[in-house]
Amino acid sequence: MIKTDILNVNGKTVQGVLIQAPGGEGHPNMIVLVCEKGYIMCGYLNQEAAANFGDAACVIGGSSFEEILANPVKAVLPEAEKLGIKVGMTGAEACDILNG
Repeated sequence: MIKTDILNVNGKTVQGVLIQAPGGEGHPNMIVLVCEKGYIMCGYLNQEAAANFGDAACVIGGSSFEEILANPVKAVLPEAEKLGIKVGMTGAEACDILNG
């Protein structure tokens, strides 16, 4: 199942995409939150490919949009780091920067 939603994060629009257990039962969900300048991705997605494309992205674990927004950033790609995203900030904080 694929779920999409328009989220309001601190007054800014964020497009959420969730693919439920793409590897089958027992697998984690695949989640991406798309902002104006980049995106937040779950650990399921390929960080090396995103970095090679020059994407401003960070990695946060969670099984829902709400968890991604509340949980801490685990990894930051170089372009997102240039914008000010740091390991440990929340997903909502990262969205603020990616939408700034």
